[in-house]
Amino acid sequence: MLTFQDDFFLANPNAVSSMGDCLSQMAVKAMLRALSNHYVRRESRNGPFHLQLTDFHASNIFVDKDWNITSLIDHEWVCALPAEMLSVPYWLTGCAIDDMREENLGEFETVRKEFLDIFEKEEVKMVPTNPPAMTRIMHDSWKSGAVWFWHCITSVNAAWSLFDDHISPRFLALSTDSEEVLSQYWCEGSIVVARRKVAEREEYVQQLQVLFDEKAGLSTEGDIHS
Repeated sequence: MLTFQDDFFLANPNAVSSMGDCLSQMAVKAMLRALSNHYVRRESRNGPFHLQLTDFHASNIFVDKDWNITSLIDHEWVCALPAEMLSVPYWLTGCAIDDMREENLGEFETVRKEFLDIFEKEEVKMVPTNPPAMTRIMHDSWKSGAVWFWHCITSVNAAWSLFDDHISPRFLALSTDSEEVLSQYWCEGSIVVARRKVAEREEYVQQLQVLFDEKAGLSTEGDIHS
């Protein structure tokens, strides 16, 4: 998954907004690999894996008038993932994943505990183990910070923010200078890659502006003819 994110970063012409942003993202990518051993459970690297909905959100859930869940949609996004990737849905409080800090984080913590209490009761009904396996894993993932690691590698654009807010403080807060140094460990010739990404962004913006200008021109012509 980290390799997939790396490839996406390299292929996306709009992946960075500036040289500083590029170096920050590269530093975080390097650090996620370096810290992965803290969060990937050795005992579960070879399974068992569990089916999980990777596009699970409120608009994919149908409920009746009493708020009982009647059905789920978008099952095409189901895949088998490590158990520790299962977590309490971050959107339960209506907050974006990269805005989960301070008061928002406190509000989510309250909802998270309530959710897990209910989850544990349901798990015991289905699989009477002591303690309930999935509930324990979700508790441990939150306590260790692994939940943020997994969100980092599954998020399209929030990895830097999540790392800066939730993972980095557990070790050492990153500064601009440290990010510049760490970015060099993401790949060989990192500064060349960074310059290329910035150049791609500039070209992307120019091409986008041309398309907008052409669209505006077509709209103007349409207004004149009408």
